[in-house]
Amino acid sequence: MMAPIAADDIRTALDAGHLWPALQPLVHLRTGRIAGFEMLARWTCPQRGVVSPLEFIDVAERGGLLDTLLLKLLDTVAASLCHWPPELRLAVNLSPGQFLDTSLLDRLAAVMHTHGLPMSRLQLEITETVLVQDHERTLQTILAARQAGASLSLDDFGTGYSSLTRLQSYPFDEIKIDASFVRTMDQDPDNFRIVLAVAGLGQSLKMHVVAEGIETEHHAHLLKRMGCEFGQGFHLGRPASLAEAARLIGECGVWQRHSAGIDTSPFQRWHQLDSLYRSAPVGLCFLDPLLRVVSANAMMIDLLGGNAGSDLEGCPVTDLLDRSEHRPLLQMVAEVVDGAAPAPMEFFNSRTGRTSLLAFQLVRSDLGEMLGISGSAVDITARVCAERTVRDSEEHFHRAIDLSPNIPWAADAQGVIDYIGPTFEWLPELTTAERHQQWLARMPEEDRLRVRQEWLANIPTGRPFRTEFRVLWPDGQWRWMRSRASPHADGEGRIVRWYGVIVDISTERRLQYRINTLEEQIHRLRGTDQN
Repeated sequence: MMAPIAADDIRTALDAGHLWPALQPLVHLRTGRIAGFEMLARWTCPQRGVVSPLEFIDVAERGGLLDTLLLKLLDTVAASLCHWPPELRLAVNLSPGQFLDTSLLDRLAAVMHTHGLPMSRLQLEITETVLVQDHERTLQTILAARQAGASLSLDDFGTGYSSLTRLQSYPFDEIKIDASFVRTMDQDPDNFRIVLAVAGLGQSLKMHVVAEGIETEHHAHLLKRMGCEFGQGFHLGRPASLAEAARLIGECGVWQRHSAGIDTSPFQRWHQLDSLYRSAPVGLCFLDPLLRVVSANAMMIDLLGGNAGSDLEGCPVTDLLDRSEHRPLLQMVAEVVDGAAPAPMEFFNSRTGRTSLLAFQLVRSDLGEMLGISGSAVDITARVCAERTVRDSEEHFHRAIDLSPNIPWAADAQGVIDYIGPTFEWLPELTTAERHQQWLARMPEEDRLRVRQEWLANIPTGRPFRTEFRVLWPDGQWRWMRSRASPHADGEGRIVRWYGVIVDISTERRLQYRINTLEEQIHRLRGTDQN
């Protein structure tokens, strides 16, 4: 059994190089690039194997070796840091005692300057424990560090004793969300809300926000949506050697610190939603799980027939939709609550005389909690009126066509007939294809073949078409029909359609036959007189 670790063991390990700096990457979540590294102490002992920091850090602090350990590791890392891109920063952890020791700041600066590095490449991480100590001394130390060029990070935020007053009083550049919240945020709704709140708090105070303990891609996705800018964790990179850190820099690239961040804080989103509700050309509302109105803009209130100046917050939607005409809307909301996704519904409001297209959808959190129902409405009164006018016009047109002795037809550019009107005495209920087949079936075969040959021969010419044929009418009589068509061209002169009409010329044919018969009789009589 190995003896407990003593301060001398740590001195020996430092001299032998068994205590070495491991670097864990700080990653810009949106781009996946490296923004810096956090320096961590690792001990690989020939006798003890890998020794956990939990076992030796306290021993080093009690033995007065914490500063020595920090400066030794920093000197090792700085030798490599000076060759890496200048945008990369190095974070080091300071205990409360170290942070309040003003002489340590000078010694840290001396190590950095030895390697030609500015203090702006260094970030000092402290825990909330520091903030509950002497306020004036803490503030002076923080200001001294800032004046020297170092940036300040508040580590493990949410687990200590800091208040919003203290956080606002000290000029931190960054807060780090403790890993204990991040690791379970996709399982624990309370931790999810804490992470979201801290992310919004940091952004609202113009601080960078780093989430620790990111272990899955899902964690990273959630944090990006929350507006968390940076992350650390095994999913993004484990603590590694200097050589491995250099490889990671080349592989992932370096985040450019001058890049403007995207503000996705709750503060920003609140104003976005407020602007959207006030100026959107559609009605918007949100109902909580008890179907009470959380928010509704003036247009939604007006579309539902309410008073645009009324405050509906907290009002049950069942109290608002209390008329019989509202029953389909309430049924739609009930279906949404049950998990269905009904199609948008047209709703005519008898009070306003206007028609809206209403849609509702269930809103869930990333953890699957039902948060409420989102509703939207578009005023489609003008469209409905236009559609009604078009339908009326079509109705008038079709009725006129039905009563007309002329039968319209149309074909595409290749001559395929794709429309033929109903005949006023027969075939009124058939489709275009059925009507066409009936026409062909009632034509004599010789007329049918002749007309087809004439039509196919005329199409390539682009000239107006004209032909005559016989058709057997339902009363058993043969009638003569004349079909005419003209081409319709586009703006470039290409024929895109043919439009035609079929006319009953049976009477014309009979008259022409009688005229021809009379002319023959007159001609014969004149021949007899001359003889």
